[in-house]
Amino acid sequence: MITQKIAIAGSSGRMGRTLLEAVTQAPDMQLAAALERTGSPYLNKDAGELIGAGCGIPIVSDFASALQGCHHLIDFTRPQGTLVHLELCRQAGVAMVIGTTGFEADGKAVIAAAAK
Repeated sequence: MITQKIAIAGSSGRMGRTLLEAVTQAPDMQLAAALERTGSPYLNKDAGELIGAGCGIPIVSDFASALQGCHHLIDFTRPQGTLVHLELCRQAGVAMVIGTTGFEADGKAVIAAAAK
C-alpha cells in the first residue's frame, strides 16, 4: 500500500480541522503540509495542536514549497485562493480535491479546464 502524502489548505478552519483529524488517523495517509493564508495567527504552530495532538507538521503559508513531495492538496478555502492553489498544484503535478464553494462561472471554467 502506498501512503498518500496530503496537504490541507485552510487547515485552521472547521473543515480543515476535520480533515487534519481524518488524515492523521488514516493508515494510508500522511499529513505532509498544513497551509494557511499569510498573516494567519496559526502560522508556525504545530498543525496537530488544532486537533489536540501534536504531529510535528508546522502550519505554513508558502504553498509552492509545501506542495513539493505531496500527492494531493485538499482545499476548503475561498474561491480566489482556491484558483491560485489550483495553478500551483498544476505546476507541481499535485492532484487537488476542492471543497470550496461559491465559484462564479469563470472560476468553474478554470477548474473544469484543469480537470482535463
